Amino acid sequence: MEIIFRLLNIVAWLVFFALGASPEDTFNFLRIVSGVTVWEALINSPWAITVALTLYYSHFIYHRCVESQLPKFESLMKSIQTGLMAFLAFLPLRPDFDLYKNMVHQEHIKVIYLILTLKVFFWIFLLTIVVFYYLNGNKVFKKLPDLFLDLYPVLNKKDKKNISNHIP
Repeated sequence: MEIIFRLLNIVAWLVFFALGASPEDTFNFLRIVSGVTVWEALINSPWAITVALTLYYSHFIYHRCVESQLPKFESLMKSIQTGLMAFLAFLPLRPDFDLYKNMVHQEHIKVIYLILTLKVFFWIFLLTIVVFYYLNGNKVFKKLPDLFLDLYPVLNKKDKKNISNHIP
């Protein structure tokens, strides 16, 4: 019975990630289904979906890291790191190559292609984290690389523990 619950959670996360893959289409679909016109809408931007999904994913990662008994400071840093990745993964940027080929500055095309590549990579990476969590438990969060803590060599393990005790 537990495996069914885990599989259903993975399916729910697949829907979550499918909505985030193209926030513009999700936004337009929700607006059409709800019958809200552009003039009546309180929010007229797919960025609301991007921000909401990013915050939710970051919140999820933070609580799973704390649940796996990581220090709170490290959990916070991992949630911020994955939040930045989720923001890129859920950007409202379409792979519309016909639109980009007519840009005036050809240098911008390289930047857009780089962002699109990162979007796809982070989308797959973040989905993989969730799938591994539901199939293998909290071990994935302990093995999740933490780029922020590695950038601060001044913080040794003793300082990290002191900082983690002061963060709520």
